[in-house]
Amino acid sequence: MTSTQRTDLPSEQKSLGEALKRLRQRAGISQAEAADRAQIVEITWRRYEKGMRGVTLDKLIELVQAIGFDRDTLLMEQAAVVGGSPAPQTARSHLDRVASYTPSPSDAGLIVRDRVQAGNWLEADDTGQASYRTFPAVRDGRYPYADQWLSEVMGDSVNRLNIFEGDMVHLVDAIAIGYHPRTDDVVEVERIRNGGAERELTIKQIELVPNGMLLWPRSTNQRWSQPLELREGTGDGEEIEVRIRGLVIGLHRRFG
Repeated sequence: MTSTQRTDLPSEQKSLGEALKRLRQRAGISQAEAADRAQIVEITWRRYEKGMRGVTLDKLIELVQAIGFDRDTLLMEQAAVVGGSPAPQTARSHLDRVASYTPSPSDAGLIVRDRVQAGNWLEADDTGQASYRTFPAVRDGRYPYADQWLSEVMGDSVNRLNIFEGDMVHLVDAIAIGYHPRTDDVVEVERIRNGGAERELTIKQIELVPNGMLLWPRSTNQRWSQPLELREGTGDGEEIEVRIRGLVIGLHRRFG
């Protein structure tokens, strides 16, 4: 039994490495760019794609997450490699999952915490209110201990992501899940001004670049064709704090 397990192990690692390669190619990026996103050197990424011995599944999951995919997609891709078939069409990227998310109407609902501007910045709703609106949506079971909420989208600056004015984006607390930014993730960004007395929110898509991170609108409206300016509307010398407040993990659209 032990001998069989040792014989099978290299084959499994090779198929996982090939799956990693396919997902990187599907993302349309080079090995160098993938390595940069995963914060490793290119030669190490190449070794992962070749199925280097001793690499854990958890490590490979970290790598595919860095290029915009998840554990289930990696394993489906591996199954396709083993079966000698193309990747199944059900393997989806983060944005695909966001666009197709459909909460159950039978649940008591999630709190609608704020309105979030899909353009520049929008002053956050008063979080000191006695009660919040709720909307029929269920918690995402992947994050059982993290705070989750909905924000109502205002404006059209992310309509190319199939997120429109009036939609409810489902968010999970970025700090609670130990979130690290990844290209193509959609996030709610918070700007704090006047020593915490004023909070503003916006929703944007991340692009990691060599010198940092850009926060992009994705819109058919030419008004929103440049990355978010973090200091837009602030005074000279005004101190601000900008942070990613939540990761968008779902979308609910109201009809009628």
